[in-house]
Amino acid sequence: MNVREEIKIFWEGPFKIDDILEDKINEPYEVRASGQGIYQIYASHPLYGNDVLVYIGRTKDANGFKSRLKGRWVIENGSDAENVRIYLGTIFSDSKKIKDDSILIDKSEVLLINAMKPAYNSSNIQSANEDLISDNFILHNEGNYKNLYPVLDSKYFWEPYQNFALINKVAKIYKRKKIYDEETYYGFTLNDNDKFKIWLCVDYEIWDVKKIPFVLEIESEDIKLLNELEKNKLFTKYTYQDKEEGDIYYFEITDECLNLSEKTLESICNEKVNYINEVLK
Repeated sequence: MNVREEIKIFWEGPFKIDDILEDKINEPYEVRASGQGIYQIYASHPLYGNDVLVYIGRTKDANGFKSRLKGRWVIENGSDAENVRIYLGTIFSDSKKIKDDSILIDKSEVLLINAMKPAYNSSNIQSANEDLISDNFILHNEGNYKNLYPVLDSKYFWEPYQNFALINKVAKIYKRKKIYDEETYYGFTLNDNDKFKIWLCVDYEIWDVKKIPFVLEIESEDIKLLNELEKNKLFTKYTYQDKEEGDIYYFEITDECLNLSEKTLESICNEKVNYINEVLK
C-alpha cells in the first residue's frame, strides 16, 4: 500500500516588513528572517477589503525571507503599505525540520496558491507545475496560519487542473486565442452567432455542486431553442444558486475526454454544435 506523503508548515507571525528586513525576529519565535520556507502577505485590496491574503510566495535563497521580501512590489506599492502583515512558514516532514529540501517548498507553494488564489499571485491553477501538483500528498498548516485551510489535499486540486489543461487543449484545436478567466468560469466560445453562444468551459458552480469537470453551455434568449434542448434531454437544465444568474443548459463532458485524442475531442464538440445549429433552424 502506498503511503501518502504528508508535509507540514508551522506558521508564525504576523510580522512587519522592517522586522524581517532588519533581522529583528527573536524568541519566542522559532522562525528566523534568514530562514527558508513559505510566506503569506496580508494587506488592503481595493476589491477584496482590508487585511486580506494578497500573496503567497517561497524562498530557497541562502539569505532567506529577508532577501526574498526586500523590494517586493506587493509590499512597497500596495494600497496600504504601512499596514502590511507577513506570516512566515517553516517546512516540516515526519516531524523533522527540513532545511534543504527545496522540492517540499515548491510543492507547498503550488498547492497553497491553487487553493487560496491570492489576488496578486501571477501563478494560478492554470499554470501550476504538473509534476508538483499531481503528486499525491497532504499539506497540514499549523501554528498561526491565519486564513489558510488547515488541511489541503493535492488530489482535489489536481483534478480541476486537468480540466483547465483540457480547455486550453481544445482552444488550440479551434484556434481560439481568447480564453475568458472569470470569477464564475474558465473557457471560450465555440461560435460567433449573435442569437446564442456556445461555451466550452469549467463552470465553477457546476464543478462545486455536481463535480462535472467541464461542460458545453448554451447562452441564449431564444426560448424555442432552450425548450427544444430541454425536451430532447440532450442538455441538462441548471439553475444557479444565485437566482439573478438565471438558468443555463449544459452538456456534460465526461472525465474520459481527458484521455481522448484531439481529433476525437473536436468530433464530440462539433457534433453538439451542429445539433444546436439544426435546432435553431
